[in-house]
Amino acid sequence: MLVIGYLVLIIGFGCLGLLKAGQIKKRPREIREMINALALLDTEIYWGATPLPAAFAVIKDRTDSPWKEFFGNLEEEINQGENALQAWETCIMRLRKKACLIEEDWRIIKGIGKSLGRSDRNEQHKHLELAQKHLAALYEKTKNQADLKAKMWSYLGFLGGMAVVIFMI
Repeated sequence: MLVIGYLVLIIGFGCLGLLKAGQIKKRPREIREMINALALLDTEIYWGATPLPAAFAVIKDRTDSPWKEFFGNLEEEINQGENALQAWETCIMRLRKKACLIEEDWRIIKGIGKSLGRSDRNEQHKHLELAQKHLAALYEKTKNQADLKAKMWSYLGFLGGMAVVIFMI
């Protein structure tokens, strides 16, 4: 019976480590998805001359979670009369709890909202391209680190469980 309890501890700690590893692996995917969403937004604004609420509706239909909800909320906020910057920041605050991004990522994403709806298509195009470049560099950095950190956390979970069991014995 004691052995079963020890195994449950090891498996429990291991599952916590695997959960943390999963969150770490989600971060590069979320950054990549945002890069794609920004490319779509740039296309809609620059080439399609689409108004922001309609552009957000198009992007909402073409992205995955959590950005699907983000752009859906943006569309709703702007349709209710909010300006683009306020809507952008409000939606970021809602999404922060659900996404696996860190402060550095949010700083870049938050900066995007400052140029939306405030300038002509050419200026918005330049800002969106710049944000995509920043996120692409961040994506490359996080992609390489994510695999290493995820492995570390998965091993650390199981090894931490074994250490607790050894300490209890």
